[in-house]
Amino acid sequence: MKKLIYIIVIALFMSLGLHAQDQNRLVELTRGRLWHALHYTQECEPIADWRTMSYGLDWPGYKISELSVNFGGTYSNIVSAGFYVTAMRTQAPDTVQGWMDFALNGDRNTSWEQGKMPFVARKHEKKWKNGENYYCQTSPYEAEEIILSEWEKDPQFVDANTENKKFNLNVKRKVMQWNGSKADQDYIITKYVISTLQTERNGVDSAYFLFTYALSPTARAWNYTNPNHPAGARNTLGRWNESTRSITAWAGNYAETAEDESFGYYSYFSFNSFTSEYEDQYEYMAPAKIGIKLLDDFSAYDTSSRFNGFVWAQGPSSSDYEGPFAGVSGLVNKYNAMANPMLLNEAFTDTNDTRMGNGRLYANYSFGPYDLYGRGIDSVVIIFAEYVGGADFKTARELSLLQKDSIIFLADSAMSYLEDRVQFNFEHDFTVPVPPAAPSFTVTAIDSSGKVGNRIAFTDSVESIQDPQEGVIDIAGYRVYRSGSYPMGPWEMIADFPIKDSNYWNSFEEQYEINDFLVAMGYGYYYAVTAYDAGDDSWSVDPGVVVPSLESSLYANRSKQPFFTTLRPASAADGLSRVAVVPNPFYLNSGLSFAGDTKKIQFVNLPKECTIRIFTIRGDLVKVIEHLDNESGAASWNQISEYGQYIKSGLYFYHIETPDGLETRGKFAIVN
Repeated sequence: MKKLIYIIVIALFMSLGLHAQDQNRLVELTRGRLWHALHYTQECEPIADWRTMSYGLDWPGYKISELSVNFGGTYSNIVSAGFYVTAMRTQAPDTVQGWMDFALNGDRNTSWEQGKMPFVARKHEKKWKNGENYYCQTSPYEAEEIILSEWEKDPQFVDANTENKKFNLNVKRKVMQWNGSKADQDYIITKYVISTLQTERNGVDSAYFLFTYALSPTARAWNYTNPNHPAGARNTLGRWNESTRSITAWAGNYAETAEDESFGYYSYFSFNSFTSEYEDQYEYMAPAKIGIKLLDDFSAYDTSSRFNGFVWAQGPSSSDYEGPFAGVSGLVNKYNAMANPMLLNEAFTDTNDTRMGNGRLYANYSFGPYDLYGRGIDSVVIIFAEYVGGADFKTARELSLLQKDSIIFLADSAMSYLEDRVQFNFEHDFTVPVPPAAPSFTVTAIDSSGKVGNRIAFTDSVESIQDPQEGVIDIAGYRVYRSGSYPMGPWEMIADFPIKDSNYWNSFEEQYEINDFLVAMGYGYYYAVTAYDAGDDSWSVDPGVVVPSLESSLYANRSKQPFFTTLRPASAADGLSRVAVVPNPFYLNSGLSFAGDTKKIQFVNLPKECTIRIFTIRGDLVKVIEHLDNESGAASWNQISEYGQYIKSGLYFYHIETPDGLETRGKFAIVN
């Protein structure tokens, strides 16, 4: 008997422990160009007066921690999203049973802890936790990344003392992304299956679902163009297409400002260190459009659509925590607003309405009514696609306000392509052709006397990987890209070659080597390597489809930290004879511009190990730098002293010493 009790206790403990490990609050998609975060019941974090709290269709996505400078915000395009649900009581058809928010305030209704909220979270995790299906290598006919979430009515929660009653519902959400493919990296598809619980007899009567999206393109653009306004873009413009049941939205020209800030256009002055002059710079900080498309909706017993209409709604200008239900109080009024979305707060359908582009904007899709049988024998399926596309990071920083038509053209072209692409994906049961897998790569300093450069190297390991759908090896070549600014670009292609090209293949080392000499000493660079195929006259999944050449996503295979161009350590024969300081003199406002870093002074032609001491002209010790690097003959200094203070302009001396007693001295100037 004791043995049985011990086994039960241990099994229960292990079960609870395993369950606790999967209780994620947010699960993120951060591999390709489009980044997104999923809360366990909604998209993004719960709304907090439109402050950006997580990734929300960030295009291009990047981690703020990867940049040591204030970039002014992210390229997020939505703040929160999800759905509301309401229904009538099965035993009292004229009485509203309840209203739940899984759109903007998921924490109010759902918890991982049983007995605490009307709904309990059961699952929220990636199907493949370690990228096992990148390039569809594990499951060829599924998305590369899938996030599975599930929440349902909590039988342990007691709602006897509240008018708002829980529903006999189970929700399964499947979020899919093909982020390793250039052709499919800019969208996600979300499938909701909402069913009654198998354990309960009662169903759900006259239920409505309202899917809501808080649109704000983009957080960075709004921060720069309207710094005196609270978070949440008020210049969002949108268009609804009834025939395709899709919307597009973008940053328009805010009526309260004199400047044209369409697509986040922002101009500023920047100091050019080479000409010693300030130059006019400009950038479209919201160069893309957002698209949301309803792909399908049906129920198990009624396959016809129950789409009930679309409306825009303007959110409160401040303290917005209720979304389109601000001012809509009471269960009856909320039910009526779900059934007739024109009753939502500041709702409108006319795109020429004065509220369009003049306030925080919600997009709202209504569905219902549904009568769902109990015992889990009935369900509702609703499928949405969300996508972002337009001018890339490089183009957005090159075009002026006079070239706004080009920005519009690129955004419209992207919307047309992506809308067709998600429809193609949906019609082929969430399957698309896949590109070849991209190789892992390294970046090192070129070991060549008298030359400064970076070497990108990788093996031919991916050339033995078959196309998972076609069953043949179809890789045709590689492309290499470089960014001298940020991890999200602007990108420039520096090499494009077929497999085993003798110009790049080193047969002795058995690796490809791309030497990049168009770099400067001490500057930081990001690199990306992609693979591409030659296309196919037919696709095995649908032989009538001609497959063009497909390339992997450079964003899915890029360096996350900059590689600073440097020199190999000085040889023993050279010792310290070639040590130099660059630039000298060093101008505080025109020094080397590191990618996402501060300007620094470089000590070059150093041996593998040495100690650098920097002194003022009076002989006061300012800084000690210990250089120990087998790969680099350069050390940098950010002009910060041993006491954490920025040093003044003036003349400085340095003393360098190696462990074996070699010494050298020199001087350099810092000019403010």
